[in-house]
Amino acid sequence: MPGVTESIATVNSLVRTGLAVIAVGAIGVGGWYGYNLYHAGDLELRKKETELKDVRRQRQTREGELQAKQQQLATQQLELAKRQQEISELNLDIKNKEIRIQKLDTALRLLKVNHRVAWLTVVDQGTDKETKELFTLVRFVEVDEQGKAIDEPRQFRIKGDVVYIDNWVVKFDDSYVEQADIDRSTSLVLFRRLFGESQKPNDGFLLDKVGDRPNAYGKEEPSEFEKAIWRDFWNIANDQAKAKAMGIRAAHGEAPFIKLRKGKSYKIELRASDGLSITPDDGPPPLTGKPAA
Repeated sequence: MPGVTESIATVNSLVRTGLAVIAVGAIGVGGWYGYNLYHAGDLELRKKETELKDVRRQRQTREGELQAKQQQLATQQLELAKRQQEISELNLDIKNKEIRIQKLDTALRLLKVNHRVAWLTVVDQGTDKETKELFTLVRFVEVDEQGKAIDEPRQFRIKGDVVYIDNWVVKFDDSYVEQADIDRSTSLVLFRRLFGESQKPNDGFLLDKVGDRPNAYGKEEPSEFEKAIWRDFWNIANDQAKAKAMGIRAAHGEAPFIKLRKGKSYKIELRASDGLSITPDDGPPPLTGKPAA
């Protein structure tokens, strides 16, 4: 039976070989698995490190973009601030020019009136039958350079025969000549009121309206600069700094007076470089007007 024995030996050899192969394979697989299991932590760590590096790069990129945008914004803000400053300076320059234009406009208009003239005519004079007091009836009218009446003539009955012309005068400083604003020889006057010697000034008759520009200087809307002259007269008169800022040398009241004679006319005049004067005049008086209310 030698053949059977050889066959069994062959089978056994094959079985052992197969088992050996299986064992080697199993050992190889186990080794691979063990290797992977042993190095899995390192692999995961490397993966996480790689991911972290990517995240850091992305963050650095975003931070760089953010810094660039912040720098751009800062540059734009500086440019905006610069332009706002330029706008503010331009607005201030425009405002200063507007003020200067107003002053020059005021100067041009006021200088056309180098003096004011009014007529005061004695219409009647006598003794009141009831009070036995002396009275004088006068007619007042202001005229322009051509002698034409500016307003309707007004009549006033005063007590006594001495009349006072209360007026407010504004005299400008020499600095206005240098600034080409208002001529130094120009004086402005507001005819405040008229009253007799036996009357209190507060009981006098109003002439120009306080706070408004006298009609002699034009009837159009005055500038803010000119409004301040007429509106804030006593504030200017009592505030040297304010007066100086407006180029005003002096602002005060005057009240020249004269004894009236029946049948005579008197010229009330403000010369550009002088105060108010009252002088008898034989020239033709203005037309008779309506009595004042």
